[in-house]
Amino acid sequence: MQPPSSEEDILNFMAVTGCQDYEKAQSYIQMAENKLDNAIQLYMDFEGGQGQSAQQKIQQDQQQQRSTIQETPKGNVQRSNQGNSRQPQDVALIEKYRKYSEEKRAKDEGIMKKTLQLGANLFSYFFNNAPNYGNEFLQYLKKYQIQTEIAFQSGNFKDKMQKANEETRPLLVYLHNHQSLSILQKMSSCKPFSSILNKNYNIVGFLNSPQVYEQLPNKPDPPAILIYKLDIVDEIVLMEQFSLSIDTNFEEVAQKIKTLKATFNKEYIYIENIKKEVNSPNQPNLYQSHYYQQSFHQVQQQQQSQVQRQKEDQRERDLLIQQQKEAYRFAEQQAIEKKRKDEELRLQEQAKQFEQQQKEEQRLLKKAQLLSNLPEEPQNSEGISILFRFINATRTRRFNFNDKIQVLFDFVESQEDDCFNDPHSQIDLIQNFPRLSLKDKTESIISEVFVDSEMEQLIVDEQE
Repeated sequence: MQPPSSEEDILNFMAVTGCQDYEKAQSYIQMAENKLDNAIQLYMDFEGGQGQSAQQKIQQDQQQQRSTIQETPKGNVQRSNQGNSRQPQDVALIEKYRKYSEEKRAKDEGIMKKTLQLGANLFSYFFNNAPNYGNEFLQYLKKYQIQTEIAFQSGNFKDKMQKANEETRPLLVYLHNHQSLSILQKMSSCKPFSSILNKNYNIVGFLNSPQVYEQLPNKPDPPAILIYKLDIVDEIVLMEQFSLSIDTNFEEVAQKIKTLKATFNKEYIYIENIKKEVNSPNQPNLYQSHYYQQSFHQVQQQQQSQVQRQKEDQRERDLLIQQQKEAYRFAEQQAIEKKRKDEELRLQEQAKQFEQQQKEEQRLLKKAQLLSNLPEEPQNSEGISILFRFINATRTRRFNFNDKIQVLFDFVESQEDDCFNDPHSQIDLIQNFPRLSLKDKTESIISEVFVDSEMEQLIVDEQE
């Protein structure tokens, strides 16, 4: 049990915050374990907007609060019972929630409960199997390799709306179309915007489509941001809508969204107080310390759970980004290696073609040289006349008796390529009868090989 708060701390709390309710001030200090600074921060987080005008009347508030306090002889502090007048809107809201609770209880009891069980099961089946448009958006980010710090989640609209309500957060819906990719990239690169969204909201992204529009209560032109909450009777309420363009200042939008979350927190505590009063009418005043301690610890636990989920989501996103980077680097290395091999093959082919071209040029040059170096053909009937039978032609020429057999080979090799089946093949000259090969007699004299002969036929034999 916490020790009683000191009167001085209570008065200082009321002076700084502008709070005029003594019991509320005492309950906040007790929730903060009698630490004044923490109590003031807690109050500002929940009800910060309420104390601004009161700060202008600090002295008047202190005097008013002091006048309500009297000390008994034993030093115990007594507080005057200041009744909290109920505003008309509070009465209407209490009545609305009471009626909603009664109708809900009626549906959950007796025969109606059994009758609705089958329908509930069917609804649960179709609800859980609703198209996951949030996952389609995440796949879109992955496909176009869009890296973002915004914690977009998977799921459909109703599913995420319910989850956001359970986590005491608003639901932020980003509606995207393919033409607004540059806007998405600009929004994703704004770190203050991403940080505020991740800290305060459940976030889901949807690609623009008629099916998605059927889920949304509001149907703006994309790109747009829609912020929803559930009211006291679980009806979906649009808190704010932002139409986006390439000129949108996302840092300004981030501050507006942060202010909306503060408003949401204040409304949440207000609604929880209403629910508490309706559901537990015998409980003490809504602002007594026990209730506020319980609410504070619940919010604290929810925030810790949210932070843990955010860290896990961030780790998953970091892992996904790392995997994408590694896959990109691997693909890039593969592309570089393929390009290197292709270039190597191209250079090898180019070198091979150049070598073949050089060989061909040398062969043709050799043919020309052989032709030009042939000895002059003897005139009239002098010398020996030889008929050469090629595969595709015949050639006749006269040679001197004292020419070497090599001259016959030079003559054959100097002929046009059309004469040969393969102009690159090795050749032999064959005398058919008596059969004689001349390839080993190139240094012999013609008259020594063809004795007393004035005409011969030689077959040009192309060898493999």
